[in-house]
Amino acid sequence: MKGFNPLFTALVVLTLSSCNAGKNKTNIELVTAMMDQQAVKFQDWDPNAKGNLAMRVPPANTVPRGFKPYAFVGQPEQAGLALKNPMSSDFSKETLEMGKAKYDIYCGLCHGGAGAGDGQIAGKMILKPPPLVSDKVKAFSDGRIFHIITDGQGVMGSYINQVQDEKARWAIVNYIRTLQKRAAAN
Repeated sequence: MKGFNPLFTALVVLTLSSCNAGKNKTNIELVTAMMDQQAVKFQDWDPNAKGNLAMRVPPANTVPRGFKPYAFVGQPEQAGLALKNPMSSDFSKETLEMGKAKYDIYCGLCHGGAGAGDGQIAGKMILKPPPLVSDKVKAFSDGRIFHIITDGQGVMGSYINQVQDEKARWAIVNYIRTLQKRAAAN
């Protein structure tokens, strides 16, 4: 083979393989500016920033990707009339299990396992949580209950950040309806 130099080929292979530092070790950084950027922690103190807070404010009138603003903030009556439960006829095992799981985590501590307002921490609260199996709550539309979960009511804050999936919030509404049916049967 004319033009083939085994010594040169071995040198190239050796040079390229030496760039790897081995298993569980950092490779040789050829462009260090990409690897060693100044990191700013979310609530850190930045001496170069105006006001010295490191947290950056998003530009005005911008929203995150996939963000869907809630249209009924502070409007429980309108939400009760306008919001229709897309899962109103879905009382399948999967839906009720999802609703129960989320209810047990986020609602049951105050409202109780059966929705009677006697949760583990209800006794320590100045304003007791209402029983979800009461006639008042039974009369609420599914949209109104969804609104209370999403936007809060009274001393109960919004749970939109804890239960971000709308489907899961509607599943909680369906689970509350099953608690109400069980209470009425007893």
